[in-house]
Amino acid sequence: MIVVFTKFPVKAEHFEEYKIYVKDAINKHNIKEQKGFVDMRLLAPQNLPMIEENSQFIIESIWEDIKSFTDYTQSEAFKKSHENMPPHDWFAGRPEVKVYETID
Repeated sequence: MIVVFTKFPVKAEHFEEYKIYVKDAINKHNIKEQKGFVDMRLLAPQNLPMIEENSQFIIESIWEDIKSFTDYTQSEAFKKSHENMPPHDWFAGRPEVKVYETID
């Protein structure tokens, strides 16, 4: 299995707007119907006084294999998911993508 973490550093004043945006965007682009798609989680940052401030929203997607994920990145669904992105001023930096293989 392949796990993909797409991290979006969002400014605190846009947390609520971004939550609404990302849930809507995920539902619109049919990722759940993509070949090899297994599961997805949307993670919102939480902050505690004893740890460094966290502003990263994470989209965690799980795929059967790397080919399924790379095929998705070349699909029409992927293109649609990146249309009408939120304003740049919502973000505290650039998105980051990390890909991992599960260890069985």
